[in-house]
Amino acid sequence: MSLKYLLFQQFRKAAEEYSESPPRIVAHFHEWQAGLGLIALHTRHIDVATVFTTHATLLGRYLCAGNTDFYNNLSKFNVDEEAGRRQIYHRYCMERAASHLAHVFTTVSEITGYEAEHLLKRKPDIITPNGLNVKKFSALHEFQNLHAISKEKIHEFVRGHFYGHYDFDLEKTLYFFIAGRYEFGNKGADIFIEALARLNHYLKSTHPDVTVVAFLIFPAKTNNFNVESLRGHAVTKSLRDTINDIQLKIGKRMYEVCLSGRLPNPGDLLQKEDTVRLKRCIYALQRDGLPPVTTHNVVDDWNDPVLNTVRRCQLFNTIHDRVKLKYFQLMKLKIQLFSFVYTSFSLKNKIILLKYFKVVFHPEFLSSTNPLFGLDYEEFVRGCHLGVFPSYYEPWGYTPAECTVMGFGCFMQDHIADPMSYGIYVVDRRYISLEGTVQQLAQYMYDFARLNRRQRIIQRNRTERLSDMLDWRNLGIYYRQARMKALHTLYPEMASEDDESSVRRFNFPRPISEPPSPSTSRPTTPGGSLHGSDDEDEVDEEKEVIWKS
Repeated sequence: MSLKYLLFQQFRKAAEEYSESPPRIVAHFHEWQAGLGLIALHTRHIDVATVFTTHATLLGRYLCAGNTDFYNNLSKFNVDEEAGRRQIYHRYCMERAASHLAHVFTTVSEITGYEAEHLLKRKPDIITPNGLNVKKFSALHEFQNLHAISKEKIHEFVRGHFYGHYDFDLEKTLYFFIAGRYEFGNKGADIFIEALARLNHYLKSTHPDVTVVAFLIFPAKTNNFNVESLRGHAVTKSLRDTINDIQLKIGKRMYEVCLSGRLPNPGDLLQKEDTVRLKRCIYALQRDGLPPVTTHNVVDDWNDPVLNTVRRCQLFNTIHDRVKLKYFQLMKLKIQLFSFVYTSFSLKNKIILLKYFKVVFHPEFLSSTNPLFGLDYEEFVRGCHLGVFPSYYEPWGYTPAECTVMGFGCFMQDHIADPMSYGIYVVDRRYISLEGTVQQLAQYMYDFARLNRRQRIIQRNRTERLSDMLDWRNLGIYYRQARMKALHTLYPEMASEDDESSVRRFNFPRPISEPPSPSTSRPTTPGGSLHGSDDEDEVDEEKEVIWKS
């Protein structure tokens, strides 16, 4: 605290020497740890305007970790008693003091502001949503091609992981995923798995040719890779290498036969030795048991909440399941925009895949050095079709903006006339029951699975266009507004600017086509297109108007 105080004291002295007019200085502090410096400036009467931003209240994090009905009981908590019971009273007092002593207090979302109003006893002056460096994530006009490249790598993983039970069409397979810190309830893994079980039933009843592979990416303690997962990728690689070798030999044989002036017979091309090699590879692909749900050996798996929920929901990746599950571990999350499911609160569960639905739990970071995927997390996200983030406690949600939920979901609802048409589905986790939330999420996923390829292209393009809304170039204005307001509070003589006119508001209208359909996005043709002729990676030319006011 003394170092922060001395820093600002010396900085002010230097500023006074540099200019004849009194300097106007503003200091912005984030979270309770930095709030110590704000308290020191106030108690030492340093002439500096201050802004304090909380991204999530300290007490709120602890209360949500205890499976509390948090948002519906905010007004009933005895905050001093709750903080003391959790032995964080001293830290809670510092956070509360910083929020009250600051000239301007801000939070990153409206839901966090509501939380701060009850727990810190001060309503935020301004909401300052967090942005992203969109240039880092945008792929300009190549994002459809990047999706195709990354999706093919996921295809390779699926071929290896489900060898012996590879009885579904990858062209009719959708990839869903959930990722984040391993907070089973807070991150909504429980709701996701419950909803997947219902989706599996819906798909088996109505769309037997559609398969959903769901990935759960959470960091958990593991011993090593699952032997079955490694074996699957080894045998499929062996088959691929064998076929490539045979293809080269067939090409040479065909060349030699054609040089002799005749057309080759089948016997001239595929010889007995080649047939034996192929039979050996096919025999190696036989499997007695079911494909594993997890890619790793999870430590104490009988107490793992994801695996326990998968067992309870009986999502075992059988040939009859339309939802296939895979459980991964991951921590560092950076996401690009495509189609997302957002929610206000979350449940407990990881990922599941079966014949209509397959599940994969991967308890590890994704990286390009991963022997199973060979994908960075950003590439993995690009290759998937739907990200699901039904978090219960998520002040803003970088994962869906990079990608999520309540804070982010409310922001999208405020700025987009019809979020569903842009591939953003917001699930209610506050005003309806837990069962109602599960059913709502299952219905959203089912509706998405029913979209045809062309409709998904249009929706993906629309979602990509929302990236500008989350760029720091646009959201940074809220931070500048907060700092100017702090200066005006401390120095009333400064000319006040019109705060409302300084903030650009993005309003995305309802798209022309509703629901998304190619009928209004391009001229119709006399005849229907052939099955599979709509290239999923083709860039749709539909234009939307973005109004800025």
